[in-house]
Amino acid sequence: MSPLKLQLYRFSFWLAPTTALSFWYGASTALREPALHWMTWWPLLVSYGIVPVLDLLAGRVVTQFSAAEQTRLARDRMLRVIPWLCALSWLVTLAWALAIAPQVKALPWTSVLGFVVSLGIVGGILAINVGHELIHRNNRLERMLGGVLLASVCYGVFKVEHVRGHHLRVATADDPATARRGESAYGFVLRSIAGTHRHGWRLERDRLARAGRTGWGALVGNEVLHWSLLSAALALAAYAWGGGAGLSVMVAAALVAVVELELVNYIEHYGLLRRCDASGTHEPVQHLHSWDYSGWLTNALLINLQRHSDHHAHGGRGYGALNSHTDAPQLPASYAAMIVAALLPPVFYRVMDARLRARK
Repeated sequence: MSPLKLQLYRFSFWLAPTTALSFWYGASTALREPALHWMTWWPLLVSYGIVPVLDLLAGRVVTQFSAAEQTRLARDRMLRVIPWLCALSWLVTLAWALAIAPQVKALPWTSVLGFVVSLGIVGGILAINVGHELIHRNNRLERMLGGVLLASVCYGVFKVEHVRGHHLRVATADDPATARRGESAYGFVLRSIAGTHRHGWRLERDRLARAGRTGWGALVGNEVLHWSLLSAALALAAYAWGGGAGLSVMVAAALVAVVELELVNYIEHYGLLRRCDASGTHEPVQHLHSWDYSGWLTNALLINLQRHSDHHAHGGRGYGALNSHTDAPQLPASYAAMIVAALLPPVFYRVMDARLRARK
């Protein structure tokens, strides 16, 4: 990659922290102009309508970094700062949303619903997506921040299950976050949420048992319990900050964010399975076991989440150094467009099952 293109690539990620702007603009406009109360839906329209179209117009950026470029990107201070800015923008946005929740309650119920859905969409991007990046870091403070972000949407269990469960079991029947061919998004979301909680608690129980910690010691050392308690504390803070309206908004928006995450899981791994030998041993995880997409705009906004094939092949690799893989399974459009398709199962099956058949 030329020096100029590399610089443009690096600076494109400054778009990521701006995701919250659509929520601030939509909510403030709805409260300021009664006739525009529908603007609480603005982040949904931007994320799932405008951005996918702009992504198609912007085109794809396929990269294969040299070893020197990857080393530079892995050490890039600016790229390490951007997730922190995303985290700050989310926490500020959440606090502001809870503070204005009593005012929003006076709007028509359709606009209140738009406010909650929009906050959840932003939380899925800035809390869960950024938290996902941080929990893979080798820095303890960054991993802790990732856990805080996940706890802010009541999904701290994801920190444990994703790293120690999903990355080991991906593309197998044992992984709740791997969608089966022919499975609808609706059934998958319920199965994945339940499986994530069940397996996350089991992972911690088994870890503590191996360390000889039982009884009170097992409770004190249980990481899933720690993040669950933090979520409960944040819920109490939401009530203190915004009253019953604030608490309701936080819980409902968290549910939207978690569902959005699971819809992303659905399209990232739909129908892909690792081969298994006669002894029951699965082949190693490769970039061939996740769907990939190289759309420039959405990868900038999602700090390269769509380069998911390389992420699973190299789980510790930072977002800025992730490669594209042209031989990996390729999605036909951005995550936002594919989520819309997933909500219409016949459409999704027609598009994706044909691609699965073509890979055999």
